[in-house]
Amino acid sequence: MSSGPFTNTFYETSAENGGFVLRCSLQPETLAASFAATPSAGVVGPATAPGSATISQGRRTAGVNMRYVTVSWDGAPPTDYSGLTARIPVPDPAVFTAWTLGSTGTYLSTSATVVGRSGETVK
Repeated sequence: MSSGPFTNTFYETSAENGGFVLRCSLQPETLAASFAATPSAGVVGPATAPGSATISQGRRTAGVNMRYVTVSWDGAPPTDYSGLTARIPVPDPAVFTAWTLGSTGTYLSTSATVVGRSGETVK
């Protein structure tokens, strides 16, 4: 994941986990990603539950761990990225539904394909 400024936005848990809106911080490029002709976006606030969603904790820790997709670059990775894949948090459950395995799109203005999906965890 690239380093840089973060944007305060909101994350909506899945319907199975109550559909609550939580605070979160994401990088602008995460909110600009687009796959399957569906752009990412932060969820409209305000928060309806205390706490925040995170992507940086281990998946076994308590709290809300964001859902994300793993993408592989269709060519060379963007500047300042190394490795063959990147994880992109998806704050909106409807966007996560649209970004299926094999969906193509862009992240950091670079062509990529969704190769993995991980649902949120709430503990």
